Amino acid sequence: MSPPTRQRPHFAISIRQPWAALIVAGRKTIEVRSWSVDYRGPLFIHTGKKPAEEFIDRFPDIDTSFQGGLLGVADLADIQPFTQALWSRLRSEHLVPGPMPNKAFGWRFERPRKLLNPVPLSGQLGLFTVPDNVSALALTVDLQP
Repeated sequence: MSPPTRQRPHFAISIRQPWAALIVAGRKTIEVRSWSVDYRGPLFIHTGKKPAEEFIDRFPDIDTSFQGGLLGVADLADIQPFTQALWSRLRSEHLVPGPMPNKAFGWRFERPRKLLNPVPLSGQLGLFTVPDNVSALALTVDLQP
């Protein structure tokens, strides 16, 4: 486990529900992406406006009602390419059913914190910069551990 980060997040990643809520709740520690980045550190977890409807019912205990904004913060600790063996071994952490996609990277998140008051914000593809005024607004409330 990497040491806690104290820096304020400036970037966000948009993730569909229920995956975003599962990451913020600490139940999904690996996000599956088809690309990698060099960045490591805190990221806002943004939830898109369109949920992955086919997966919502699999997690009835997770609140997926908020969509279209900043939901929480988590530290991006590592990214590694998946192999078939790793895909199977880490299924309980990435929670994705079915076979491994052709090109897949596991983004490992640590120290998830939920914003007490989620902040509406349009998302973007890839990592995107959160405007300073929005970042400051999101972090004026305490983060739930």
